Amino acid sequence: MKSENLIKELFIPDEKRALEVFRKIRWSNGVCCPKCGSNHVHKRGFVGKTEIRRYLCNNCGKSFTDYTGTIFARRKMPMGEMLYILMNLDKKSIKRLSEELNHKWDSVYSLAKEFREDITEKSDDPLFNESIEIDEMYQNAGSKGIKKKNREQED
Repeated sequence: MKSENLIKELFIPDEKRALEVFRKIRWSNGVCCPKCGSNHVHKRGFVGKTEIRRYLCNNCGKSFTDYTGTIFARRKMPMGEMLYILMNLDKKSIKRLSEELNHKWDSVYSLAKEFREDITEKSDDPLFNESIEIDEMYQNAGSKGIKKKNREQED
């Protein structure tokens, strides 16, 4: 339990700061409606007791949030923890991330899966768009039985 708290304190961004960074990236060209693309929107407060901002489009009347149309929509996880998961996908297993953050394995897995699928769909990089052929590989099964053979030969 102490290691989980230490990880959260040291490595997971503060929720308010994480949302500020997310907004700067998401709305780098200004807030626009995900439905019609209009920049004529105004702020309508926050979602519940969170720092997630709600907007209303003056053009089409659609209400939306910072998360609408992203992989973060409909997730109950804090933004800081979601960013931590995405930044550590290549370094840690889903199981380890779920244990560190005290979330269900399914929640972490679905975020990671959606993130990977989103990258491959929206990328222009040919590495993500073409089939890749991989040759077979020999995997050493360890030294099981080798030590026993060596002892028998010595006797």
